[in-house]
Amino acid sequence: MTVFLLLIISLTCLPIGFYSGLLEVRILHLSFLGIVKILVSRFFFPSFAEELLFRVLPLPSKTSNTPVNIQLTMAFTSIVLYVIGHPIFAALFYQKAFGVFTNPGFLLSTLILGITLTISYWHSRSIWPPVVIHWIVVVVWLLLFDGYSKLDL
Repeated sequence: MTVFLLLIISLTCLPIGFYSGLLEVRILHLSFLGIVKILVSRFFFPSFAEELLFRVLPLPSKTSNTPVNIQLTMAFTSIVLYVIGHPIFAALFYQKAFGVFTNPGFLLSTLILGITLTISYWHSRSIWPPVVIHWIVVVVWLLLFDGYSKLDL
């Protein structure tokens, strides 16, 4: 399921990213230690932290008897907060990323990613598949599609 969801993200977000100018094929040239630093740090933030905040904490557990309409409302709310949280975070804490985090292509891709991560969490009822998907998307963007320079890291 994780591989299938990564394929869906790729097929939808790559065209959006190239069209919006958010993505360019440009491999980041860093030392081995620099790449390891990105891989490790991006696992914890944003991947693990955001999945905990936007999927695990707000969505009902597998054993919950929460009605489906309430679950869908909670999921919708969580996804909306996930998307609007990015520009708010940039405005408050990382102004250099504000242009990227308010780019319509970024916001649409973030929406698609949020929906996909929610599906992954609901299907697995584990934090780990959405964390891995989120982490792969972020590090591929940073290391292969010029995300590193776009965020001015």
